Order: sequence, then structure tokens, then C-alpha cells
Amino acid sequence: MKTRLYLDHNASSPARPEVIDAMQAALLTPGNASAPHGYGRAASTLVEDGREAVALAMGVCAQDLIFTASGTEAVNTAVKSAVDAGCKRLYISGMDHPASILMAEAGDSTVEMIPVLSSGLLDVNWLRVNLARHDSEKHGRPFVSVAVANSETGVIQDAEALVDLVHDMDGLLLFDAVQALGKIPLNVIALSDYVAVSAHKIGGSQGVGALYVAPGAPYSSMMIGGGQEKRRRAGTLNVAGIAGFGVAAKLDTDLSHTREIRDTIEAGLKSIEPEITIFGEDTLRLPNTLFFAIPDTASSTLMMALDLAGISVSTGIACSSGKVGASRAVTAMGLADKAPNGAIRISLGYTTKPEDAETFLQAWAKIRRHALTGAA
Repeated sequence: MKTRLYLDHNASSPARPEVIDAMQAALLTPGNASAPHGYGRAASTLVEDGREAVALAMGVCAQDLIFTASGTEAVNTAVKSAVDAGCKRLYISGMDHPASILMAEAGDSTVEMIPVLSSGLLDVNWLRVNLARHDSEKHGRPFVSVAVANSETGVIQDAEALVDLVHDMDGLLLFDAVQALGKIPLNVIALSDYVAVSAHKIGGSQGVGALYVAPGAPYSSMMIGGGQEKRRRAGTLNVAGIAGFGVAAKLDTDLSHTREIRDTIEAGLKSIEPEITIFGEDTLRLPNTLFFAIPDTASSTLMMALDLAGISVSTGIACSSGKVGASRAVTAMGLADKAPNGAIRISLGYTTKPEDAETFLQAWAKIRRHALTGAA
């Protein structure tokens, strides 16, 4: 069977071999990490080693890190914590993941969507003006949620400017760093009040995430029951997943090599497709991400044709890829007219090789030639 070409790392990056080995070893440790006996202590050690490694990768203190079952749970918990603390007006980025947008909309707080420029960057001036008008006596402290790097376009926000702006206004700031971890430095991001990350975006396993909560930041438990995670998040810990997360966080996750491969694919597509739109093209993006639209063909059709050719890509974020509708990011950027039939996302990772660019472009050219002429 021909080896498939996997170009959907932003949805989930394949588990690294070292992670699989660590998880297999952890699964042979039968204890519950909360148990006081020897096996339980061994499991607890695996958890705490994982916590130290993930915290180090994030640039935060391990004691302030709470393990969750996903990045979604981490984001949900941060929003809930702010609302429970009295934040009645929430400022949510239009480029955010549905995990923060829908959680914010689920409560009684007023949700203000931060406008997005056509570049994919947030309208920081709008946020500055509206935070200056914020009535803390009436609405509590302002709460701002921002996806540091958009999962579809790869556009990276100015984290330093946002930290300064929100904290100058005595606000609370959530950085969704699920797509940023392992791809860009997190030293500034860690100055936020909350930071959400997920293991499977960096070659860890699915089903484990983490939330950093800064000292003094409000916190409310999403999961209640037992006393795990210092009574901050109940539920038996996913020892194997956490051990794997720690190993993934220690590995070299530098994706700078993907930039040249991404740029080669981008240049090749431009030569084939004169009507192509590259979203976030002139903005700082993750080195591994390319999001584009071809106006004359449905993105779902193109994705299926590529799949039949043995190439895995997506039509946007995995959580919504099965739904019909415009990309949330493209809509927020005001560019829905550029993608009347949807868009395609290519996201590269540690398994991507330079020759994959030519493999993709050859398959794309064949698919498009067949669509236009009926030639094989």
C-alpha cells in the first residue's frame, strides 16, 4: 500500500515514537496517581514529571499547571473562571476557536467580538478604545480571550501588545496557545492570566491538555468530585497521556524546516492557480500553515480528490470540518467573498520532508487538469 502523505498536523500531529514508548511504559504502571501505595506513588511521579516538562516548555511554574482532558476543556475552564469571578462583559477574538466563543455565549455575560482586520490580526485599536470605556463597577473586570495563533490561517497575534493593553486596564487575559505550543516561543504568552495548551498538537496523545492559571487569577473548577489536581480539577488523571505529553514537550519541536516547504507549495499553487487567495499571506504566520481558496471549485471536492490521491489535508478546523459553511476565520477577516466554495488548509509537521512539496504539487496539478479537461 502506498504511504499516505499527511498534511493535517494542525488537526492532530501523529504521536511521536518516543511518546508511544513512554505511554506504553506508563500503562504498565497499574496504580492510580492518587493512591498512597507504591504503585500509586510511581504513577504520581510520572504525572509530576510530565507537569514539570510541560510547564518548562510553556515557561510557567509547574505548580500553576492543571491537567485537563483537552484544550477545549482548558479554554472552557478559563472562561468559566472569569465569569464566576464577576466578569460580565467578555471580549472574545473573532479568530478564536469555538471553545472560547461558545463558552462565552453560553452564559449571561455580554459578549463583545473583537473585530479582525483583513490581514487576520485583531483590531487592537478597537480593543484599546473599548477597554478604556469599560465600566468595571457595572461589568466587573474585563476579560479578553485571544487565540495566539489561528488554527486555520496560522496568523500570529501580537501577544506582547495584548498583555500590556489588557493588564494596564486591570483585565484578565486568556491566551489559547493550543496551536502555538512548540511552534513559536511562549515567553510572552506566559505573562497571561490563563494559557491553554493541548498534547496532540505537538506529537503527544489525544485526550490530554493543560491550563496554566497565574497566581491570583480567579479559578473555578469545571470538574467536581474528587480532590485531584489540588482540588482544582476532579477526575482520575490520564497518567499515560500526561507522561506522553511530558515527553513530547521535551522533544525538539522546532518546525522552522516547514517554512521553506510551505513556501514552495505556496509558490507552486500560485503558478497553477491564477485566482488563488492565500489567507494571511502578508502577515506573520506559523511556519507550517497554508490556508487558501480556489473560487471555482468546492473545497470539499478538492479535499476528497486529494484524499483519493493519498494526501490528507483539511477544509478548516477539525472540530467543524464536517459542517457546511464559511470558515470562521475567513468570515471574521471579511474575506468570505474570496472563498465562495470554502478553503483548504495544509498544515505541516515533524514528519514532513522537503520532497513532500513536489508530491503535493504533482497531485494537485493532476487533479486540476482532470477537472478542467477530463484528462487522466
